[in-house]
Amino acid sequence: ERARCDRFRLEADRHRYLLGRGLLRLALGAWLGRDPAALVFQIGPHGKPALARQGPGAPHFNLAHSGDLILLAFHIANPVGVDVERLRPDLDWEPLARRVLPPAERQLLERLPADQRREAFLAAWCRLEARLKARGEGLAGLERLQNEALAGHDSAGERIWAVALPAGYVAAVALSAAA
Repeated sequence: ERARCDRFRLEADRHRYLLGRGLLRLALGAWLGRDPAALVFQIGPHGKPALARQGPGAPHFNLAHSGDLILLAFHIANPVGVDVERLRPDLDWEPLARRVLPPAERQLLERLPADQRREAFLAAWCRLEARLKARGEGLAGLERLQNEALAGHDSAGERIWAVALPAGYVAAVALSAAA
């Protein structure tokens, strides 16, 4: 955790990372009745954190941060993913939308008034990333998810929710069907 923290270039990003990890440790420690400092994490092949020694009653969890917000998500039985994004007026979102969103979702964006498209794209991005994080795939699973959408497959029992946040932020949480 310290090595990863040191890799952040901006001090604000280092502080946000430390705060998020501290909050995660406090919440998991309280949940499990264990010393937060004694919790040991492992990182999955695509960057998703998990407890190294889960033990009985350990929840699935995920965290995300952007701007001034840190979101934590927990579920007792199934993998969970969360993503949050701060709305940035300088975001060049259209090339990203063409690269990551399925055609049907891009068409929905194009039908919106121009002033609503950036926020709608970020909401779609959060849903996408939350799903990938719940699956433990990170962005490495993007192509498979796109192929599923093109083939008309449903989300395999995944559930996705928008998260109500202060103005200027969008977020989503996803719950996988199977552990």
